[in-house]
Amino acid sequence: MNNAIHRIIPVFLLLMQIVIGQDYQMRMSSFSAMSNNSTYSEGWWDDGVHIRGSLGAPVISQSTGAGVGLTSGFWVVTQGFYTEPPTVEQFIIMDEELNVGEGVNLSAKFSDFNGILNAKIYVNIGGEDSVLSFPMERTDSTFTAFIPDSLVKIENFIVSAEVVDSLSYASRSSYLTAPVRFGADEPTSRVDDSAYPLGIPDEKWRLVSFPGELENGTLTSKGLNTKHIFYSRDWENNEWFVPDTLYLGEAYWFKHMYDKDIDFTPGAGVSLALEEYDMELFPGWNFIGNPFFISVPITLDQGDFYGPISYGMDDKNGWSEVVSEMQPWGGYLIYNYTDTLQIVELKPTSLVEADSDTMFSLNQGRQISKLPPRVALNSWRLRISADSEHYFDHNNYIGRDFRSTEGLDQGDIYEPPMIDGHLAVGLSPESDGGYYHTTDIRSINETNGVWDLRVLAGKKDGPVDVQFHSVKEPPENIVIALVDLQNRTANRDIMETGIIISEKSTVGYDMKVVIGQSDFVENEIQRILDGMPTQYTLGYNYPNPFNANTRLDYSLPVRSHVSIRLYNMLGQEVAVLMNEEQPYGNRYVIWDGLNNQGNAVASGVYLAEFKAGSFLATRKMILMK
Repeated sequence: MNNAIHRIIPVFLLLMQIVIGQDYQMRMSSFSAMSNNSTYSEGWWDDGVHIRGSLGAPVISQSTGAGVGLTSGFWVVTQGFYTEPPTVEQFIIMDEELNVGEGVNLSAKFSDFNGILNAKIYVNIGGEDSVLSFPMERTDSTFTAFIPDSLVKIENFIVSAEVVDSLSYASRSSYLTAPVRFGADEPTSRVDDSAYPLGIPDEKWRLVSFPGELENGTLTSKGLNTKHIFYSRDWENNEWFVPDTLYLGEAYWFKHMYDKDIDFTPGAGVSLALEEYDMELFPGWNFIGNPFFISVPITLDQGDFYGPISYGMDDKNGWSEVVSEMQPWGGYLIYNYTDTLQIVELKPTSLVEADSDTMFSLNQGRQISKLPPRVALNSWRLRISADSEHYFDHNNYIGRDFRSTEGLDQGDIYEPPMIDGHLAVGLSPESDGGYYHTTDIRSINETNGVWDLRVLAGKKDGPVDVQFHSVKEPPENIVIALVDLQNRTANRDIMETGIIISEKSTVGYDMKVVIGQSDFVENEIQRILDGMPTQYTLGYNYPNPFNANTRLDYSLPVRSHVSIRLYNMLGQEVAVLMNEEQPYGNRYVIWDGLNNQGNAVASGVYLAEFKAGSFLATRKMILMK
């Protein structure tokens, strides 16, 4: 009776599916004999030919060894329930707390109409290209796996599960990752992919960061002293300070004066999970650190941002070009062009479609692309580089662009904040003598223009080689010339020759780049040279005698530090009228008869002492009330 029922049910199901227009799937199977389990678990089919409807019911089960070929009509392959890949219902890391050098337990639950054949996990250690696989063990409906202790490192890991059903359909889970605790003796900067694989050299400023979250971020715990110090930036007050705490994802200036290179050993902490990390970028410059123990790619839209750049990563000290990868222990600067806080997602890992050999990739960063590229007809850009024996500055740009204006805008970048003496090319976009920009891009609507340049050398270590490089060629009718203000010469072949600065200058070396139509360039060169004083001079104040105020004129042939101080006839200092660095030119200062405390002085004779460079002169001034 039971055998008769078994024969009737498949026929009934076949007729029902024919009536409702269902298609069919035929498969040749070679599994073990059918079990007593009524669901489609491993071993459901015996050897032979089996045809099932899209509802999953067996239609024909022919256990002969003969082949059957049915490829048309009702017997076609369908996309029914039995063709769906397995479902990952659960995949978790079972251990609540992961520790370096301790194994990790994983648990998963899968479901499938056809039954599960096998499952395994794929493990990728952060920073490594190789992918390791381990089988998952099954207990009832639960699958488990174990990651050996040798694979649990401060570089962390990502793990995914792959499950295959009895008809060879497969599914992959999303990846899992978790923080990993490490001891004080485990992390070090002396690793191959570190920004400082050989340690931090002595007597050199470096931008550094700490990967991972330190259990104790206070600097006092590091045993710092006068030979070993960090500096951070107080943006509100525009000054440097020694911080009390080290924060994740931030960069710090660091310098030490020990006898040899040193490694970072930050103490115990937590290695971040390998998942997206949000970086906050405020308008202007931002000190950013890599929060991971692996190198992390980063590609930013240079229309919104400039950077990241690092410092001192070459044989010489200076700012790097824009990098595409942030290394552990490395510190970086990123300039936010916008006027609002920007969030950038740093992705240490990306799940990708791949073959069996490579399931994951650690070489995919997030690319931000929001604004159109900075290109347009007749736009151009020049890069200015400066090199001395121990220092360099290659990140200086002038040019014209369709999105820029003649004033300060998103195309202009302030000089990166440097904590100590260095070599730098400064730009004064407003021609006010304030060389505080590293990039000055102006409107494409103008053709002619003058860019003020100044080479700053905090430590004079030989000649400075200044070169001009074309990033995007100017139009053919544009002439580029350089006026050397120190030597009062003009170079109309500057793109080919550059300029070698061999003169020692304690306050900088001034130049002007004149760009435009040939007539404009020639006229501007002559105007600049004719307008330059040839020597230091101090005029006589007028009026003299005076009652309310008096004016004192002076001339500077080159940029100089200017000191103008007033003394009474007893030689006592009364007032300081000027004590600052000024560019060349004809200038003046006014005295209103007040002393340094803001009080009116008595009538009498006063001496004005003028110092500029090696020049010294005095003038008598008579105050009458």
